[in-house]
Amino acid sequence: MQWKQFRYRLEWLVVKTLMFFIPLLTRRGCVRLAKVAGALVFALDKSGRKVTLANIEAALGDQYSTEEQLRIARGSYQSMARTLLDLFWAPRLTRPGGEKYAEISGLHHFDVQDGRPCVGLSAHHAGVEWASIVTALHGYKGFTLTQAFKNPLLDKLFTSLRTCTGQAIITQDFSMLRMFRSLKDGRGVGMLIDLNLPPSKVATIIDTFGMKMCATALHAILARRTGARLVPMTSELLPDGRCRITVHPPLEIPEGASVQETAQIAWNFLEALIRAKPENWMWMYKHWRYKPKGATHRYPYYAHESGRFEKLSKALPEESGAVRR
Repeated sequence: MQWKQFRYRLEWLVVKTLMFFIPLLTRRGCVRLAKVAGALVFALDKSGRKVTLANIEAALGDQYSTEEQLRIARGSYQSMARTLLDLFWAPRLTRPGGEKYAEISGLHHFDVQDGRPCVGLSAHHAGVEWASIVTALHGYKGFTLTQAFKNPLLDKLFTSLRTCTGQAIITQDFSMLRMFRSLKDGRGVGMLIDLNLPPSKVATIIDTFGMKMCATALHAILARRTGARLVPMTSELLPDGRCRITVHPPLEIPEGASVQETAQIAWNFLEALIRAKPENWMWMYKHWRYKPKGATHRYPYYAHESGRFEKLSKALPEESGAVRR
């Protein structure tokens, strides 16, 4: 217990130090540091590199050579390093002239239309932290769902960064209820939809890169129960230190689409963007922890069969024809 508390304090000190020093960098300095740090971590992180390369091989092995897969993997580390460093730099966006570092278009898609608020959808894509922060900077403030840290001291620090422009953060505890109430009050919410979930959670099974993923169904459930529109938001890190954020038109969800079909439509939109620039996605995460029994597609080495996964798969309604891959 004493070691755990010491480690928590040490992690807090490291993050607190970064919060002080990173905002002192110029934008170009932040970009250069992210490239170096990302490449260094990629070289040293043996286990994470193994997961990354396994994911890329399983998802994109038929498109890219081994050398190209290595480039994508290294680029992913660098993109995530830039995304993290940009989060530490984010408080400077609130200073005079700070808005010039972030381009944003399509904000009107977040407006309440016909009494229908929206659920903003994102993936763990390069620049995702700024996407939420900059949206709030322009007056579109709502609840954003994030994962809590095991270290509660880090939760406080990262929440302070993510809320520096007025955005509100909620974690998984009672998240569905809180997001439901927010939408009923006409206030938008935002969430990431590309994380693997245990089958026992609010999850469904979707096709991703030719593999089955047990992913969140929360956005699809909220849309069905409240009539909220599903609005994708993407971001792109530019070489000069700026970030380009795009709020896309609401997804077209066929009437009567099931929760699974709705979640599949949302994923299809984001997967197309990930395929276009794969180095900008977070490949080091274990996205495919579960695989179907007798799967013919090659899954990453860490994927395993699960009785609960099979039970959830069998419980899903048959395709109604609303979704086609």
